[in-house]
Amino acid sequence: MNDKKITLSYIAKKANVSIATVSRVLNGNSRVDEKIQNKIKKIINSDGYNIKKSTKKIKQIISVIVPDITNPFFANIIEGIENTANLYGYHIILSQFKENKDIINKYFKDIRNIGVSGYIIIPTIGSTEHFYDIINNKENIPAVFLDRKIDIENINYIGSDNEIGAYNATKYLIDLGHKNIIYMAGPKDISTEKERFSGFIKALNDNNIDFNYDKYYKIANFNFDESYEQMKNIIKSKLDYTAIFSACDVMCFGIKKATEEYNISIPNDISLIGYDNIPFSSIIGLTTVSSQTYEMGKNAVLSILNLINERITENINIILQPNIIIRNSCKKI
Repeated sequence: MNDKKITLSYIAKKANVSIATVSRVLNGNSRVDEKIQNKIKKIINSDGYNIKKSTKKIKQIISVIVPDITNPFFANIIEGIENTANLYGYHIILSQFKENKDIINKYFKDIRNIGVSGYIIIPTIGSTEHFYDIINNKENIPAVFLDRKIDIENINYIGSDNEIGAYNATKYLIDLGHKNIIYMAGPKDISTEKERFSGFIKALNDNNIDFNYDKYYKIANFNFDESYEQMKNIIKSKLDYTAIFSACDVMCFGIKKATEEYNISIPNDISLIGYDNIPFSSIIGLTTVSSQTYEMGKNAVLSILNLINERITENINIILQPNIIIRNSCKKI
């Protein structure tokens, strides 16, 4: 009988699976599909093969997939992911897919060849179909979705209570005496935007304040340039308002740029409140809502580790509670 030595990478290539999957089978991990287990064991046992012990430690890797790495909102999430992963001896591979199905499909194919322990994904508009293969991967590698919800059942999800965050932000403006409040909206199809607008309207309704949708609802798609243009149009329209609730901080920067050009003071002339508490918000003294982004990233890694080690078998659903960060962009009237 032959006594051939083979490596984990050889087995993975022959079985068309990742090195991590081979490692799981050798360690008796039951999460791997039975057919794949049998296939790997057959390769190992055939022709008298023995496993060659590698002197290199197999890297423990988490794949982090975001729509756009230039979006500052994701910075704190990624920091929470990376710091927590490093604490437990894991590395991350960061990738953006720019709303492109071809990119995500190629990335998924490439990442399987590298071998990862888990996926952490922040989806965006219309991205549901991009992730079916990742969720239903044959290696049973766990995936956790962050911040934005997608229309797929039985997924692992970690997010923030956007409705209560927007409700509390709007109530804060109302308590300062504001009634004519402009709502600067993000993309309608993103779950976080839907929840924030719902919380905004609920706060107005609970305080018997009517909202004129045609006048006070402005879409800027979480975009600096679009919010800048929208704000210039608002100023030129002579609309009667005293405050603006912006569904994300990035749009607040566009709003502030326009107000400065027209010598409108925040908060002396109008009050402004944002959402997300991105790293630069404190520089302009922006009152905003913190989504607990760092904690989101931290919880995502801890959840992945629990799933890998089978400490949790049920689907994960963690909703963090937001809080208002009060600075100096809002004023009592």
